[in-house]
Amino acid sequence: MSHLPAPIAASAGLRDGTQLFFHAITPDDRACIAAGFERLSAASRQSRFLRPMARLDSATLDYLSAVDGNKHLAVGASSSSDERVGLARCVRLADEPGTAEIAVTILDDWQRRGVAPVLATELARWADAVAIRKFRALFSYENHAVARLLAGAGVTFEPDGGGMIRADIEVSAILKAAVPASA
Repeated sequence: MSHLPAPIAASAGLRDGTQLFFHAITPDDRACIAAGFERLSAASRQSRFLRPMARLDSATLDYLSAVDGNKHLAVGASSSSDERVGLARCVRLADEPGTAEIAVTILDDWQRRGVAPVLATELARWADAVAIRKFRALFSYENHAVARLLAGAGVTFEPDGGGMIRADIEVSAILKAAVPASA
């Protein structure tokens, strides 16, 4: 596990009491990312990558693990048994440096347990520390789980073309709504 940037907590609990442990993603996590992808259903892969994907090629794995801590941030979560359960990442937009596109991937067995909001909160702590003020989420109209999660947080949506929805989420709103993390 890699050293965590100061704003990220070491762990946090889910609503069912399960404890998650966080780590900053590094190039050393390349194999874990590939293994996690293999555990995703076709529907989860489509939801995350917005197109069907049978496998991650080498260039995509390089990109997903090339976190620099300023423009590209990524936080992984593991269970107490060291099972990888998901990750949240954001990449700063070149034309809007205070905004970063966010993506959250949760392994199928861990979905609908509250992992995504906990991971997004830890990512928001790090993003805030490097002056990312807004997350931009792009997702398909068919991704009802993301739509429910964001609508429940009061986020508004707008069409982004091609069957996509765009939602901008203020990092400060995520942090304000967050339960204090455990250290």
